[in-house]
Order: sequence, then C-alpha cells, then structure tokens
Amino acid sequence: MIAFPASANDSTAVLGAGGLEITTSDDIVMEEEKLFLSPEEIRVRYVFRNDTDKDVTTRVAFPLPIVSFGPADNFELPDSQDENFVGFTVTVDGQRLAPALEQRAVLDNGTDVTAAVRAIGLPLNAYLPSWEEKIKAVPREALRRLVEQGVLEQLSDTVETADDVSPSWNLHATFHWEQTFPAQKAVVVEHQYQPVVGSSFFVGDDGELDRLSEEYGTSYCLDDTTKAGVRRLLQSAAKANSNGDYKSYVFAYEVSYILKTGANWKGPIGHFELTIDKIRPDAILSLCIDGVRKTGTTTFKVERDNFTPTRDIGFVVFDQRELVE
Repeated sequence: MIAFPASANDSTAVLGAGGLEITTSDDIVMEEEKLFLSPEEIRVRYVFRNDTDKDVTTRVAFPLPIVSFGPADNFELPDSQDENFVGFTVTVDGQRLAPALEQRAVLDNGTDVTAAVRAIGLPLNAYLPSWEEKIKAVPREALRRLVEQGVLEQLSDTVETADDVSPSWNLHATFHWEQTFPAQKAVVVEHQYQPVVGSSFFVGDDGELDRLSEEYGTSYCLDDTTKAGVRRLLQSAAKANSNGDYKSYVFAYEVSYILKTGANWKGPIGHFELTIDKIRPDAILSLCIDGVRKTGTTTFKVERDNFTPTRDIGFVVFDQRELVE
C-alpha cells in the first residue's frame, strides 16, 4: 500500500539507524559484517570473535533512530503504535533475545527532560496512540510550566488546552542486552528492522529535475546517467498526468544507515559485504560509494576486506508509482 501525500511539497524525513554499538573494545573482533539495505527492510549478520583467552561479558546496544516531535517535523514511522517503532529483532547464534529498551527525552541543547515528561504522566514517544488522551488530561497550569521549562513548545498566543502546545524533545531509544563472548569462539549476531524512510514525490512538472538535482545531487552523487534515468521517470509521470488527474508520481525514497559504529570493535572489519535492493527493476538508485556492482535485477553489492568505516551510508531510490483507486 502506498500513502500519497496531500500536496506536492510534502516530504518525510529520513532517520538513520545503525549497527550494534559497544564502547571501544580491545578484545572483540568483528570478523564479518553482511549488511542488507532496502527501503523496506534492513538486515545485518555479524560474526564476532573474542580474541583473548578469557570470556568477555559486555553490554551491546542498538540505538533506534532519534525522533523529534516538533510541529515542523514530518516522520512516518513503520509502526507508530509500538515503542519498538521499527520492529527491531535480534538473535545470537540463532536464538531470539528479548533486549531491554531504554528511552530518554532530550532537548536540542542536550538537556535531559525525561523525568519532567514522566512526572506529568506523558509518554516519551509522542507518536503512541495514548499521547492525545494523556496530553489532554494535563492541567493548564502544568502545561504552562512545561512550556517555561522548554519541554513543550507554545503554538498559540496563550496556553489553555493541549492543542496550544507541542512536544519539544527528541526521543533517544536504545535496545541493549548483556552479551558474553566466549574465549576464542565465533558468535553470530543477527538483527533486522524496518528503516524510517524519507520520501518526497514529483509529478513531472517543469523544473522538477533541476529541483531534484539540487536536493539530492550532492548527498547521493547523482551523475549524468542517473539524471537521465530520473528524467525518463518524470517524463513518464508527466505524460500520465497530462489530463490533470495526477495519478502518477515519482517518489524519492531516502535510506540512511549509521555504519561508523563498526569502528568501535577491535581492529578493522575482516570482511564487509553490503547489498542494496532498490525493490523494483525500473527504479533508479544513486549513492556515493565506490566499487558498486550489479548482482541482480534490483540488487547491487559492495565488498571490502580489512575495512574500517569512516562514514555512514545513505542512498536514494527514484521510483514511479501509479495511484490505484
């Protein structure tokens, strides 16, 4: 199912989630990382090895994308009904784990306001279904106090009801668990989740290729070949929309993955393998990575040995979709 925005300048933001984190380790090597990225799913398979003669027990963490709740923010979470809004799952040596979830409410200036939000009975995740009911139950005086503290943003001249305020914090959520890495033994850790995908759409109007090139050209290294492919999609959409119905759209889907945390383990990643799936054969993929080779009608692969990641990964997929009533 495709949710079509209401106006041609609507867009949703991309949020980057990444791999497993650990404080810099002098004991545990990441022998292999196989990463699969698509606009619909992210899967990662790691092979870790404790490089010492003693078992090492440490805490491993997976931070979810940071979500902001200001009135100008526009996110579409994969599952806004759940605290685990990306459907994160993890297995260790094939056994499913139930990790703990830590959540914090943090302002843009770094101030942690978790206690203030919880004290008033509000959920830290303002996208949850319970948010509207609970914010309406907060007394007017308490709303005004939270505005003064910067926890809530005032939207109107006076604060009388919940409709006059909006949450000002960012949600920092992290899954974590205690992990034992036996001495000189390989441990396979796998996780998967749905990415928070940024999206914009175009209808083939004049000037859209220039705007598209300006918005995505530098971030995703759009070259002449890519632009030619996007131009064909825009022309096809323009032809389909020539009767004024506007039922054909060229979507730009952005996916981001935080890769630099892979440098926290001991030494470089022994073997790194990245597979990107653009989902549909006619879609156009663009990203800023060398050594990309096509491996299927929709898949592309990058491989590195003794790899130390110094930057994160991002790509954009341009895809023409028809609105079916």
